[in-house]
Amino acid sequence: MSRWQAATAFALVGEVLELTEPGGPDVDRLVVGLAAAGWPASRIAELAGAELVAERVWPFPVPADLREGLGAAQFAAALAAARRALGVADLVVRVRGGRTRLTADELRLLADVPPHHGS
Repeated sequence: MSRWQAATAFALVGEVLELTEPGGPDVDRLVVGLAAAGWPASRIAELAGAELVAERVWPFPVPADLREGLGAAQFAAALAAARRALGVADLVVRVRGGRTRLTADELRLLADVPPHHGS
């Protein structure tokens, strides 16, 4: 059985919660389950804000075993709906950033142009 509620909850709070799984995304049930597990909307907003201030990833990356059987687009839609319901939809999503400096080899390759491109 797909773990929609657990996967969505993990993305929001960063921990595995044992929630009732209705067999598909159910935002209302998720919000109630999160609150019952000690994660009301205010606490999730506080956590998300702290992660963003610390420049860490939020929503949290969901482990593969929780995502198993969930379509990527459907999961993204379920997470977006949950964020709207919890009032955290307007928070900026922070993803892992890559390096910003090019290596010497990359700079050399960028500078290397065919002879007919010369000035």
